[in-house]
This record gives sequence, C-alpha cells and structure tokens, in this order.
Amino acid sequence: MSLADTLAHAPLCPDCTALLTPYTGPRCPRCGLPPANPDEGNVVCGACLQNPPPWSAVAFHGLYRESLRHILLRLKFDGHLYLAPLLGGFMLESVSCLPWPDVITAVPQHPDHLRHRGYNQAHELAKILHNYTGVPLATQLLSRPVPGKEQARLGARARRSNVQHSFNASTEASGLHVWLVDDVMTTGSTMAAATKALLAGGVTRVDAVFVARTPRNTPN
Repeated sequence: MSLADTLAHAPLCPDCTALLTPYTGPRCPRCGLPPANPDEGNVVCGACLQNPPPWSAVAFHGLYRESLRHILLRLKFDGHLYLAPLLGGFMLESVSCLPWPDVITAVPQHPDHLRHRGYNQAHELAKILHNYTGVPLATQLLSRPVPGKEQARLGARARRSNVQHSFNASTEASGLHVWLVDDVMTTGSTMAAATKALLAGGVTRVDAVFVARTPRNTPN
C-alpha cells in the first residue's frame, strides 16, 4: 500500500493530507534526529558518534510536532484506536528503506501499565503493520517485567535510568531479524533498552520503526 492509497482511504481533507506528508529533510542516519543546522545534511549526530545506538537502522514517517503530534497524542492517551490504520499506513511507506524482517514486535508495556490504560499503542501499530505486510507478529518475543515511571515526565538522563534492565526477550528470539515498533522516539532510551534485550536474547538484527521522531526543543 502506498501513501497515496493510505490517504485515499482515510477521512482526511486535502489540507490535512498536506499537513501529514512525510519528513524528507536531513537527519542523522543512526537515530533520525534532524541536525540543528539543516545545511549539515545527513550526518551522524554527536550523540550517536559517542554512543552508537544498538539497532541497525531506523524508519519513521515524520517529526513529532503539529498535526502528527496531535494525532499520536489522541491515539496514546485518548484511546482513539481508529487512528492506528492511518498511522500504520504511514509506517508502511517509511519501512520501504529497510530489509524485510522475520517478525514484527512492539515495545511492550508493564502489565500494570497495560491494565491501567487498557491497550498498548505500540502494539496497535505493530498489528496494523503486520496486516499490511504479512510479516508475522510476535506478541511474546519481548516483555517488560520491571515497571517504570512515565517516560514523558522525565529528562534524558532519567529516561535512560528508568528503562535500564526493564525488558526481557524470549528464547524464541534467537536468530531472528526484528522490526521493533513504537509510536514516538524522543531520546531513544526505551528503544535502546528494548533492542539490547532482544540482542542479548540472540536476535541477529533489530530495526527501529516508529511513526514520529521528536526534534529538538519539542514538548512531549
């Protein structure tokens, strides 16, 4: 399904369609962060040079701001799950740059958090990507037995500490190439912790797939 096909089946007016076009500007090829100076182009950012992320590649649709941010907030906090097919279609367009995986899995929530919210927005997006691609969806590949505070309330250093050692990978992970799905990447701490758990479980490659990348100085 192309982006045009996705939007053709979505209840969007032409103005909204224009507001949700993909981000095509310069970005760090390792984490997707746009440079402070757009003239720098697609160069690896300082953070990734000092501490390379554990995933192999990233794919995302747009920047976490304005209309895309609004839609993601409605999905994540207001239970507007009808938005998942639209956002999953955006993700489908973005993953065309990645090698095909063996399985798709979502960044999991702690069971208490999942019971409180009632759904995992990352899993809803992973299900849609599975439906669109036919790649198997692995729901038990990764677990989150250690609870943590809401990441949106924390700074970058606290985010890293909050998710450290939070995830466990199943023994079934060994030898697989995985697309790891989440809704938004901000500092990358959650994605990094989940990726490290998968690699420790024997996964051969993890690609980080998400809808939006938080640029600098953007509220959560």
